[in-house]
Amino acid sequence: MGNRVKGKTKKKSIKSAISSNVGSERKLSRMGKKLKKGNAGLAATFISRSSVLKRLQITLKDFRRLCILKGIYPRVPSKSPGKKKGQTFYHIKDVTFLAHEPLLEKFREFKSYMKKVRKAAGRNEKDEAARMNEQTPTYTLNHLVKERYPRFQDALGDLDDALSLVHLFSQLPGSGKIKSGVVAKCRELVEGWNAAVVLNGGVKKTFVSIKGIYFQADVQGVEVRWLVPHSFTQNTPEDVDFRVMGTFVEFYQVMLDFVLFKLFTAANLPYPRKIQGGGGIREMLRAKDEGVGEAIGEDIGEKDKSKKSKKATDNTIVIPSSVTMGGDEDDDEEDEAEGGLEGVQEALRGMDYSADTDANRDDNVDIFEGLVFFIGREVPRTICELVILSHGGKVGWEGQGSTILPNDPVITHFIVDRPKLPATFKNYPKEREYVQPQWVFDCSNFRYLLPVSSYGVGKALPPHLSPWADQNGYVPRYRKEVDAMIRGEVYVPSPESGGEDSEDEGEEDVPAAEGTESEGEEEEEEDEEKVGREVKSAEDAEKDLAKIMMSKKAKRLYGRMQYGIKEKQDAVDLLNAKRRKLEREEKKDAKKRKIEIITEKEEEEKNEKEKIGLRKQCIGGKGRDEKGRTAVKQKVDRLKDERKKLGKSFDQLGGATMKKQKKIKKKKA
Repeated sequence: MGNRVKGKTKKKSIKSAISSNVGSERKLSRMGKKLKKGNAGLAATFISRSSVLKRLQITLKDFRRLCILKGIYPRVPSKSPGKKKGQTFYHIKDVTFLAHEPLLEKFREFKSYMKKVRKAAGRNEKDEAARMNEQTPTYTLNHLVKERYPRFQDALGDLDDALSLVHLFSQLPGSGKIKSGVVAKCRELVEGWNAAVVLNGGVKKTFVSIKGIYFQADVQGVEVRWLVPHSFTQNTPEDVDFRVMGTFVEFYQVMLDFVLFKLFTAANLPYPRKIQGGGGIREMLRAKDEGVGEAIGEDIGEKDKSKKSKKATDNTIVIPSSVTMGGDEDDDEEDEAEGGLEGVQEALRGMDYSADTDANRDDNVDIFEGLVFFIGREVPRTICELVILSHGGKVGWEGQGSTILPNDPVITHFIVDRPKLPATFKNYPKEREYVQPQWVFDCSNFRYLLPVSSYGVGKALPPHLSPWADQNGYVPRYRKEVDAMIRGEVYVPSPESGGEDSEDEGEEDVPAAEGTESEGEEEEEEDEEKVGREVKSAEDAEKDLAKIMMSKKAKRLYGRMQYGIKEKQDAVDLLNAKRRKLEREEKKDAKKRKIEIITEKEEEEKNEKEKIGLRKQCIGGKGRDEKGRTAVKQKVDRLKDERKKLGKSFDQLGGATMKKQKKIKKKKA
């Protein structure tokens, strides 16, 4: 035990570190290099926003713009590497990607240049400040579109948000936070897109909701869906950051310029194309209809060459009109000619375009072919025009640019959104149909010309069904009616859908003399029900045997499947029960009010019989009534009756006729 003293605790031996006497090379080979904090793991992979700003040497405003334009978003790491909660982190690869962006240099150049402008304004040199402000450096976003969308199909697949935002800005007031040039450019892009949709097969689906009107089109094999807001007076809310939305619009405008340029040039049409006189989609497509697309394209190419010779030196930065957030109209036109068309043409050379323009034209049925529509001034023209032209119809409207007048006899359908027709409409030809706008959308969704009687002016419209809705097997009644109509059949509600009323009607139609036959049919039905119950019990027995042979895992999976199927069926049964309840309540209310509910077919037959009866009466009796009176005699009798009624009412009010007044005067005398 050595020199250990009894009764005292043994001291712990102090051992030196293993690597204390080891050389540096051996230490690296055994334990690895000691890394500093923040150079490995999550701390090195994800960087906070403040660290990114220090590394890139830009302001937060420019950093947000750069991230939106480049398509970079914050990341959420599995474990927060920072000490503070709620920090925003970016991936190191994204930061490196941003560090090599040419726009960074343009932002810094713009910042330093504006300092000089402010310094000149501070020295009260107004002319110099104004001159410098006109020569502000600008930039283009063409390289970003080519970088983010190397193929044309990629750009088409990312059009949903771009179209919805551009349609929104096209209806905002161009004042205050939003420049008028941005709104005007968005309206041009909207008109160009509508024309491009008609060129590439037209609208496939439409739905009018509270948020706006949803459209879906198939453009070169890619489904594009966008939202168009209702055409009401728009106000800019104060709690919305329009600076961020403006940056998105700035990029989406350039992107749509690329897409529209490709779609129009593929159809042998020039782009950009200025619309004169409010012609709308028809004015955009006029060159194709007249067959002068090539000539116009050559003229534009010659103009571009002449303007290219007058271009400034290479040190100047050119901005297309889609990026300009304000300024005069003359400056916008020059920028569009210099940077817009030429920049798009150059950037499009490296992109892959292999789809056919008219590939999906055969899928869309031209249900409005041969029909001429006239849109009332209270109906949104652009929306109805897009749907009608997509299905082969012709359109006219009240206002500038329309080639069809309201009293034109070629009009077959007049779209009206009023409770009743104005008195001036009596002068128009009587052969045309007056319909509400929903008829156009429903015909487009069903690919079928629906009866006009249900969509007349002032009538309660049928339900407007969404073409995207899937109620887990539930089919609305109106869809069943239209499907039967398309097949050439008459829709008869089944006991499951219509409920008890259809069964009651069937029982009332059975005559009493055929009692024996009905009894025999009932016996046959009972036998069929017995056979059906036996077959069902046999199927249930087979299912039970199959369950016994299943493993525990398969039984659980089968149970979950059956549970999901039962939930869907319960939802369908609930919707059917609600529909039956509403129908019963409507019939009860009608009985209380003593209102006779007849179908549209019965109403048309009744009106036709009345017209035939009146016609026969006029022909056989030479315009005489039941008493044999002529039209003149009827008018005389009617005037006499009115005079008698007026005299009685006058006497009741205390008045006296002329004869009574003379008698009273004689008595007094």
